[in-house]
Amino acid sequence: MKFTIRRFISFSFFILISIITWAQHPCALAKQESFQQQLKKGNANSLQMDLMELYDVHFHHLNLGVERTTKYIQGSVRTKAIWRTNETDTFGFQLHSNFTIDSILDYASGSKLTFSHVADFCYAQTGNGGNKGSEIDLQIFYKGTAPTSGSAAIGDGFSNKNSPTYGNQITWSLSQPYSAYEWWPCKQSLQDKIDSVFTSITTDTSNKAGGCGLLNLLEPSAISGKHTFHWKTFYPIDYYLIMVSVGKYTEYVAYAKPKGLADSILVQHYIYNNPTAYTQNLSSINSTVPLIEKFSDLFGLYPFHAEKYGHVMAPFSGGMEHQTMTTLGIFNFGLVAHELGHQWFGDHVTCATWKDIWLNEGMATYLEYLAAKYLKTASVAENEIITMHAEAKKGTGSVYCYDTTSVSRIFSSAITYNKGGSAVRVLHYLLGDSMFFHVLKTYQSRFAFRTASTNDFRLLVNEVSGRNLDYFFENWIYKGGWPTYVSKWNQRDSMLYLQIGQTNYEVPSNLFDFMLPYKITFKAGGDTIIYVRQNNELTYFSIKINQPIQSIVLDPESWILKNSTVQFDATINSIEDPYQPSTFTIYPNPTSEKLLIGSNRNGIFSYKIFDLMGKLLQSGLVENNGSIDITALKEGCFLFQLEMENNQSQSRIFTIMH
Repeated sequence: MKFTIRRFISFSFFILISIITWAQHPCALAKQESFQQQLKKGNANSLQMDLMELYDVHFHHLNLGVERTTKYIQGSVRTKAIWRTNETDTFGFQLHSNFTIDSILDYASGSKLTFSHVADFCYAQTGNGGNKGSEIDLQIFYKGTAPTSGSAAIGDGFSNKNSPTYGNQITWSLSQPYSAYEWWPCKQSLQDKIDSVFTSITTDTSNKAGGCGLLNLLEPSAISGKHTFHWKTFYPIDYYLIMVSVGKYTEYVAYAKPKGLADSILVQHYIYNNPTAYTQNLSSINSTVPLIEKFSDLFGLYPFHAEKYGHVMAPFSGGMEHQTMTTLGIFNFGLVAHELGHQWFGDHVTCATWKDIWLNEGMATYLEYLAAKYLKTASVAENEIITMHAEAKKGTGSVYCYDTTSVSRIFSSAITYNKGGSAVRVLHYLLGDSMFFHVLKTYQSRFAFRTASTNDFRLLVNEVSGRNLDYFFENWIYKGGWPTYVSKWNQRDSMLYLQIGQTNYEVPSNLFDFMLPYKITFKAGGDTIIYVRQNNELTYFSIKINQPIQSIVLDPESWILKNSTVQFDATINSIEDPYQPSTFTIYPNPTSEKLLIGSNRNGIFSYKIFDLMGKLLQSGLVENNGSIDITALKEGCFLFQLEMENNQSQSRIFTIMH
């Protein structure tokens, strides 16, 4: 799917007069020349975006007539906003040209405003001078049949279809990323969250209408045979998360009770009124409550707990995380977990730009695995990771979305979802379990009901973890590819010799920096995990292993998206290896206060001590046959790395016992 930014060649005389009037304001002089140039070039889109950034939306009331049998909409949208500058009294908003605007009223006085609707954009003269901090309160009356464009993430911005499985005909919205204007007059800006939204939907009495927030009132309409659903949400919400869905539904209600919440959370489902739609999906529907409770434990209390969570069915392939009420085409455990996960990662904290969409979709994809880990079996969870990594390898490019003109690229299943999820798993590995969830909880609290960029998240990760993980973002988010490791090993005289080569076929210059986990299985039974740092094309390690080795496996828990082979090679050893002639030992092991160093080379060496998740704990210089004070370290297992000649390093695992 491709979203093409529309450019308009000409404007009405009214628009030219409006822009000239606006440009005469003193604060607008700096932009006057650029806007005039844009007009000459026909660059309407840039001008329109700038106009919409001159105000901050605080409230919408969508009051719409919608039926389950048509895409026709008739009604009004009230918008309350605040001027950000003194620059203009021209209020701009988007609405598809399929719709006719009957009138635009000043809500307080009821007086009609002068406006012009050109293609998909409308300019209205508010007449209040556009003073900074002053309020705009307009009501836009419109009608028309929503377009069939296919420009939304899944289908149209506003759709009407029959369910091929259950027969129900449904009318529903799906605005992400740029299609809200296909069904209501709006400002499509991610960073301008709306403080509160009321949605009133008038429809035939045989229908139910779903919306965001709580159902405040269901009342008979003045129109015979119709009734009106009044939904209200008082949580900040992004434009693309506002929704309506109309059809013949049956309502099913449950309640979630996360830890630490005195009251319960309403869980409200609108399921097709065909009885089999409920019975065939009962298991997945019932998984919603334990998922809310588990995610609340992992990431912080469900953000919209004072209102509700739920699902409304519509005949499309997939799901859409509309705030407090996900629109769902099919039910399965993974999809329910994914869309619910968006209530934290996407709705509560929203990506600042579509370039940062992985913060929504990569997180939600990884939450499918976490849901399986905590609420399903180990084999189901393992399969989630295997599938995620395999799907990630079907695409190329960076997780960070540089091209936001392409809707299909923004929502690339391989890159944004699955490679994004694989990147989140790598971060989980680098941070460790406790710190990973601490970071995500802090992310939720720090950016609550706001937006966050990739750089915001990077800074937070570094701050909260106390580490510099810029290399993770550089490797996994901003650049493409993944590592391919070729590992060769040999054991001789109780020493394991390990050679690791790394390539990245997509971006050869982008080599990955990892503390790689190797599982060693012994011939006599039992196994152990060793960690070695690999960040070059070719790295050598020698590690003292007393027991005869049966086999070695790289990354047995599939933390890392990669290609890899591990093979025994009798030619790998310290004597024949020209790059690694030096060896060293550390003792005693275990130790409590000092670590002694012995090497077959004299000199002064640089050393580093890491925990087993790769966090640098101590570094310095040490002489051959010298000692290192490790009393500042707690009990546990650690990785000791010594820099040798030819910029090569060797590593040993040691244990501290106080």
